[in-house]
Amino acid sequence: MAEQHEPGGYLRATLGSQPAELARLLSDDSAERAASRLRDCPRIFLVGTGTSFHGALAGQFMLRSAGVEAWAVRAFEFANYPPAFRDDDGLILLSHRGSKRFSRDSLEGFAQGSRRWLVITGEGSAIEGDGVVHTVAQEKSPVHTASHTGAMVRLAQVATAIGHPRWQHGLAQIPGLVQAAVDSGDAIAASIREVELVPVAHFVGGGPARATAYEGALKLREATHLVSAEGHDVEGILHGPLVSIQPGQTVVLITQPGPALERTREVAAALGEIGAHVMTVQAAPDDLDEVLAPIVNVVPLQWLAYHASRKLGVDADSFRRDEPAYAAAQSKFTL
Repeated sequence: MAEQHEPGGYLRATLGSQPAELARLLSDDSAERAASRLRDCPRIFLVGTGTSFHGALAGQFMLRSAGVEAWAVRAFEFANYPPAFRDDDGLILLSHRGSKRFSRDSLEGFAQGSRRWLVITGEGSAIEGDGVVHTVAQEKSPVHTASHTGAMVRLAQVATAIGHPRWQHGLAQIPGLVQAAVDSGDAIAASIREVELVPVAHFVGGGPARATAYEGALKLREATHLVSAEGHDVEGILHGPLVSIQPGQTVVLITQPGPALERTREVAAALGEIGAHVMTVQAAPDDLDEVLAPIVNVVPLQWLAYHASRKLGVDADSFRRDEPAYAAAQSKFTL
C-alpha cells in the first residue's frame, strides 16, 4: 500500500531541516578549498535560474563586500547573450540538480576557455568533479528551501576564502538564527489567517533584500498555484507598479539595516496611504551584516508560502503535475 502523502509535507520537513543542514555545511571546508580556483579573479559572474538566480543575486553582494567585482546573470542570458569574457574572469554556477539546459550551456561555454569556475549544486548532481561544491540532498518538494539557503552559505564561504570580508565571523551565528526563524512558523500561520493573498501579493526589498523579495514571490507562486505574487526592488516599485496596488492587497517588505532601509520605510508610508496591507519581515537581527541577512530572512517567507498553500487547500509538493492541463503544458518544453 502506497504511503499517504500529507499535502506540503515534503516542503514542511525540508524547511525544518535547514538549521542542521547549514551547521553541517559550515563545518565542512570544501567550499573554501574550491575557492582557490577563483582566488585571483578580479571579476566573477554568478549564474543561475529561478531560485538559483536569487541565490546568485545574494551572492554578488557577498563577493562585492569581499572586494571582487561580481555580477549575477540569469543562465538563459549568460548562455545565449554572454558578456565579453576576460582571461581572468571567474564563474560560479548555482544549480539544484546540475541538469538544467541553460545552466549546463553556461558552464560549458565558459569552461571552453577557462578553468576558473565553481559549481554549487546538490548532492547527487548531474555535474560532478573538480570545482563542484555540494549543498544538501536533493529535495522531494519542488518548492526548494534548504538547497537555497545551503547555496547562500556556500557562497559566503567562498567569499570569506577569497577576500576575508568584515562579516566573516557572523557566519557562525547563521544556524542559530535560522533555527529561530524556523521556530516562527506558528506565528507566520497566525499572521496570514485574515490576510488576503489572492489574486496578487507583492514582495519588496532593496540591495541584498531584493533577492529575498524575488524568492518570497516565487515560493508563494510555486506553493499556492493561485497567487500571482510579484517581487520588486525597493526603487522599482515606485516607478509604475505602485499605482496598480489596490487597497487591501498584501505587500511584504523585507527590512534590514543598510542603505535600502530608508527607502523601504518610504515605500511603507506610501502603501499606508493607499490602504494596502503591509507585512514587515526581518528575522535577522540588526547586527547581522546586510549581506548575510537573506539566509535568515527568507525562512519566514518559506513559511508564508507553506501556510498560504494550506489555507488555500493546495498541495505545495504537487507542482500541478496531477492536473492534466498543467502536466500537458510542462510536456511542451525541457528545462
